[in-house]
Amino acid sequence: MENYPEIASKIFTTSGYDASEEDLKRLADNMALLEKRGLAKLNKRLIDNVRGIWATIAEHNFAVILLSRHDSSTPISYEHDIGVGRPPDFKVEIEDTTYWIQMKDLAKLERENRQDKIIQKIKRAAKEIKVGKYFSCMLSDNFKEGCLSDLIKFLKDKATDGLEGETHIFKSKNNQEAEIEFWPSKLSELTLGYASDLGMVDITGLVREQIKQSLLNAVGAFNWEVDRSNINLIVMEADNKEDIDICDALFGTECIITTKDSQSWSRKNDGLFYQPDFSKKVAGVIAMKRKPEKRKLSTEEERLVEDFARECNMKIEQYKEQLERKKPITDYSLVLYMNDQFGYILEDIKRLLNFEKVVYYNMRPPMEKANFGTPCKN
Repeated sequence: MENYPEIASKIFTTSGYDASEEDLKRLADNMALLEKRGLAKLNKRLIDNVRGIWATIAEHNFAVILLSRHDSSTPISYEHDIGVGRPPDFKVEIEDTTYWIQMKDLAKLERENRQDKIIQKIKRAAKEIKVGKYFSCMLSDNFKEGCLSDLIKFLKDKATDGLEGETHIFKSKNNQEAEIEFWPSKLSELTLGYASDLGMVDITGLVREQIKQSLLNAVGAFNWEVDRSNINLIVMEADNKEDIDICDALFGTECIITTKDSQSWSRKNDGLFYQPDFSKKVAGVIAMKRKPEKRKLSTEEERLVEDFARECNMKIEQYKEQLERKKPITDYSLVLYMNDQFGYILEDIKRLLNFEKVVYYNMRPPMEKANFGTPCKN
């Protein structure tokens, strides 16, 4: 048996993630389970795959879900040799049905990564402003690093004299904007508040197309169409994706049909389940999202949270519930987006996994997530 605690430590150190003892134990235990059940090949992939570590951890986590759902009498293999072409990631055999599963990691959009970096620079620069306030910051979609120095000057000016709770608009020479709000604090420097919504503009269309392209890449693993004996599924880790974007990508873009006397909800026929090359080969898409866990705060963080909650007129315990951390090795919720033409094999798919929800074409996310930007044609 390998020394998996030591290996887990090396994996996280290489990734740059500050792992807790709990993180290390979970990963080590999972690696031992995979070895015991014949999936040592996936362990080796995780150890060797330095650049794509997070996508491989998603595969590793999913393998644990499969192994936990089925005992050793159910054959489960990783990258099973199919003779021609690249194999799907997982093969599971249950009685007369073979399940072929391809994993796909939905990474952040390039623009999200870019703005995350800008926000971190703003956060560091703000600490040099010796004004005891919290602030929130929302950036326009096109905000560039070249505007940072002007934005920091704006922060310095407004932090001293700007009204608290009022929205302060920064506008650069190139029409790039930021919205800033301030709240009172007992700290000695300007601080990015815990509850600040570092939101982005609506990028539903961009996200939808990114999901579609990722899934089109994944379907290339299947050289056969779905039937009752061979069920093809795509599993995607979708922590940073909204339900509406996944629904739009698979079922078609939400829209309103407007007539003289009424309005009704519908979808365009631009979803992947409308495309024959995709829909005949994929029975369903499974979205896998980490379940958030309560974050353990240090003594100093506890003090800051309590101060901020009081100053914002919030209940401390209610505020703490918002401080959740999505750990790399944790439980997942699974949602199945069902290709309606294969509804007759839903019960077969449920033999493979337990789902929190099954979503169909005629279902939609909550109203506040809906996208009614473009009316359908009658």
